Amino acid sequence: MPKIIKDLREKIIKTATTIFYEQGFDAIDIRKIAKECNVAVGTLYNYFPNKKEVVYEVFNELWYESMNKLDELIDSSDGNEDLFADYILSLYKEMEKKKGIGLYLFRMEIIESKDDKVEEGNFLAHSKFHKRHAEQIEKMLIKSYGLSDAGDDNKEFENLINTVATLIITNKGADVDYVMFIRDMVSSYVRDYRDRLCN
Repeated sequence: MPKIIKDLREKIIKTATTIFYEQGFDAIDIRKIAKECNVAVGTLYNYFPNKKEVVYEVFNELWYESMNKLDELIDSSDGNEDLFADYILSLYKEMEKKKGIGLYLFRMEIIESKDDKVEEGNFLAHSKFHKRHAEQIEKMLIKSYGLSDAGDDNKEFENLINTVATLIITNKGADVDYVMFIRDMVSSYVRDYRDRLCN
């Protein structure tokens, strides 16, 4: 049975986070983390089976506060199209602070995935990395456009959520014109969507 060292999991995450901030994503290395934590590489593998899992925990650590801030933005909003733009611009600011770790993790998941979902072009909807983000986008869309009648089984609404998520993560930064373009495009789509729901 492997020896469990008290608080080592937290130390590993903190060490990996420090390496990320000081040296960047590519510097996160299992051997380097083990050395910094004064443990054998094998011991580290008792806590994390691979680099991706370490990075995922670093991502969670970094984004927990950001996701809460974005939830507060949604909850405190009056609920109109301005929320859509405010949410995306705030998200980009948080992404910039996090040095793009989410994008790195997303790329890792795509590269390493052997799932048919990638080939189907529907990887985003099944990515562990993006499920929380998609839930937040759903919440934002419902509040921005009053789509409380969207329903859990509505495939078209699910596609809209995934499209918005894709448009957000494929942009490189907080370009206000791009954000307004996305907002206007989604607003137009939602108006058409509502019309179809009413007919």
